[in-house]
Amino acid sequence: PVASMRGCPAYYETSLPGKGCGVLAAREISPGELLLAESPLIVVPWWGRVVPAREKRDFLAREVRGLTKEQRKGFFSLHDSKVGEYEEKTIDGIWRTNNFALGPSGPRTDNGLFLKISRLNHSCVPYAEFVWNEDLRMLEIRAIRVIPEGEEITICYFSLLVAARSQKERRDYLESHYGFPCDCLACNLGGEERRKNNLERSAVGRLQGRIECLLYEFPDTAEEERDIHKDDITNDCSQERGFSDLGTFECDGRGEDIDPEVVDIVTAIKLSYHRLGLMDRLGFKLVSQLRICSSILEICDEWDLQQGGREAATTGLRIAHHLYGTQSKQAKDWKTRLKSVENISAE
Repeated sequence: PVASMRGCPAYYETSLPGKGCGVLAAREISPGELLLAESPLIVVPWWGRVVPAREKRDFLAREVRGLTKEQRKGFFSLHDSKVGEYEEKTIDGIWRTNNFALGPSGPRTDNGLFLKISRLNHSCVPYAEFVWNEDLRMLEIRAIRVIPEGEEITICYFSLLVAARSQKERRDYLESHYGFPCDCLACNLGGEERRKNNLERSAVGRLQGRIECLLYEFPDTAEEERDIHKDDITNDCSQERGFSDLGTFECDGRGEDIDPEVVDIVTAIKLSYHRLGLMDRLGFKLVSQLRICSSILEICDEWDLQQGGREAATTGLRIAHHLYGTQSKQAKDWKTRLKSVENISAE
């Protein structure tokens, strides 16, 4: 079953100058609202990425031949970024341009193609996000922030790794992989705003390495690198809300001095919160932010610093509501995690 774009009062499909088809909000849309749930038209199992290219093309050709006349028409109406302006579209090119991972990306993740969802255009600061509902076997699109009436409903096409790149690098990536230059809010920044945005995105990527150096044992070379960036770590950490002093940590509500044995762990937690704040401000995918919330809780649990995970649990619950819906099993799991942290804090 596929929700009809034209039949839903929340949005409608239209032609957009320089973009082809797009989807606009027919009214103001609230975060967490389900906009579309669609079953895949074609599914390529995970092994399609490891078999010879010819075998994969033959598989796709058989799948397309098995579609109805109307479905084939819809399939060939989709964009093919792998051919020139006056070249004929190919089945393989349409597939490579429009497929989505059916779940968290991994070596054994299947991919699918969706006629309606493929109409959603990209933004580096998207209004909506897609998640695979394994129980329903459908890809769901939900609003992740308030979408004003008349605004284009966009999703982000790439991973955290690409989102952390500079404006030029992101635009080059989208041009080479999807055949268009991005004109979103972040890609239209100039001057000092662009410089700041690039630096903050780069910091999201750098912080991951610093956090890992603090949490895990590494060879001497890695320890030396950590020492080199010690001042940067302190500066990054001190800017984040609620963690202005690296010498204290409110793990028990009293802000007592940190046990010397867990100084690096506490600093890693503070940096993780700083990284989470940057990602929220820059409009990174919620699924990536949710992973950081989980990581913070796991670290706090392992080192008996549960109070430090309260903000992560609260943020995780809010994100789960927006990403999966208030009645989803993911939201219920995060509600349980928050209660657990609150109960420990009250003891």
